[in-house]
Amino acid sequence: MSVITDFWKFIHGKLMGGREYAVTSEDITEFIDKQKWNRLALYDFALHSGINIIANSLSACEVRTFDKWQEARRDQYYRWNYQPNANMNASQFKQKLVWSLIYRNECLVIQTRKGDFLIADSYDHDRYALYQDVFRNVTVCADDDSGVSRPYTFQKSFRMEDVLFYRLSNRNITALLSQLVSEYGQLLESAVQKFYKSGGERGVMVIDANASTGTYGMKADGTPRTFNDVYAELMNKQFAAYFKSPNAVLPLFKGFDYQTKGGEASRKSTSEVRDVTDLTDEIYDRVANALQIPPALLKGDIADVAELTRNLITFGINPIAKMIEAENNRKLYGTQVLDGSYQMIDTSTITHMTAAELAAASDKMISCGGWNIDEIRRKAGDAPLHTEWSREHFLTRNYSEMEALKDGRSGTDPQAGGEDTDSSGKGGEDEGSTAQNQVPV
Repeated sequence: MSVITDFWKFIHGKLMGGREYAVTSEDITEFIDKQKWNRLALYDFALHSGINIIANSLSACEVRTFDKWQEARRDQYYRWNYQPNANMNASQFKQKLVWSLIYRNECLVIQTRKGDFLIADSYDHDRYALYQDVFRNVTVCADDDSGVSRPYTFQKSFRMEDVLFYRLSNRNITALLSQLVSEYGQLLESAVQKFYKSGGERGVMVIDANASTGTYGMKADGTPRTFNDVYAELMNKQFAAYFKSPNAVLPLFKGFDYQTKGGEASRKSTSEVRDVTDLTDEIYDRVANALQIPPALLKGDIADVAELTRNLITFGINPIAKMIEAENNRKLYGTQVLDGSYQMIDTSTITHMTAAELAAASDKMISCGGWNIDEIRRKAGDAPLHTEWSREHFLTRNYSEMEALKDGRSGTDPQAGGEDTDSSGKGGEDEGSTAQNQVPV
C-alpha cells in the first residue's frame, strides 16, 4: 500500500467512523508536497467557510416545542435552545452537529439517562435490512483547551430506536468534492506556474568560445577550477540568488555575458492573473453548489444580501432543518405527533428584520387575525407582553365571515340592522381607521 493511500485511509478513518490506520511521522513527511497542500488548503478554506455559514445559520434557529397543539416551553425546549448537555450550550451543539453531518455525511446523537444529548465522535454501525440497526463502540470525545482528546467509550450497544441518527444523503459530499477539487487543483497549479513564468525575468547567457579553456583559480582542496565548475555554480547558486534579491549585482568571469530579454517578458499581462482567479472562483462555486448555498454568499459578496439569504434558507438550511426535525419528532415524540405534541425548527429567526421592515407586514397580519401582538413582538426580537389583550387575535371588518357579509352585517351584531357602525353609533370609517375596525375574535 502506498504512503498516500495509507495516509488518506488514516484521515478517512478519523472522519468516517473511527477506524484508525497507523501512520508514522516519517510517512507523512514523505507524503507532504507543498503544492498539494496548497491546493488542499484552498479547498478546505472554501469548504470550512460554507460549513460555517450553514452551522451559524442553523444555530440561530429556534427549536419550538408544542404540546397538544399549544406551544410549550419545557424540558425539550430548554435542552435544544439552551443546554443540550452539561459541557455545551445549544449553539456549540448545533455547530458540532452540522460539522459532523457534512464531513461524515451522517451524525449520531445519543441521550444519556440524565437526558443529556451527546454527539458521537466515532462508532461502529451494524446495518440490517429487516431489523433495527445497532451502534457499537460509541465514543464521545471531550477536547480541552490544549487540544487533547479525552474519549469515553460506551460499553453498551444502542439500537436505532434509542438514538438520533441523521443522514444527509446517500453520497458523501466531502468525498465527491475532494475528487472534483483535485482536478481543479492540477489546473490551478498550471495557472500559477504560468503566472510565475510570465512575471519572471528572462535572459540570454552569451558565452565566448574561449571561456571553456580559461583559468578560474583553485578550489578549496587545491585542485584547479574548471569551466564546468564555474558554469554549474553560476547557474545553480549565483543566478538563483540574483533573481530572488530585489537589489543584486552579478559578478561574471571574462567570456560570460548575461543579457536581459526584453519584449514579451517586460510587458505586464493580466491574463494569467485571471486564470488563477477564475479557477479559484470555480472551486468556490463547486463547493457552494454541493452545499446548496449561494456562491456569492460564500465569496463574501454583499450585493443583494437579502435575496441571497432567502436562497440560503430555502435551499441550504431548510432541508437540513426538516431532516433534523423529522428525526427528532419520530424518536422523541412518536405517535404523539398526531395529537399535536411535536418539535419544529423555526428558520425564520435567521433573517434579521427591523421594526420598520416589519411594520407593513405586521399591520396586515394583525388585521387578518394571523398574528397577535405577542407574536409580532417576538418576530421583531422584542419580549412578548404576556397579557390577555396582547394574546388576542383581531379581525378588521374587511375580513368578516362570508355569512355576515351576505346578511349585510359586516361582522357586527345582527341587531344593528345591517349597517356598519362604530361605538358612537355613527357610520363606519374607511379602512384606514384600523383601531375602530378591528374586533377581537
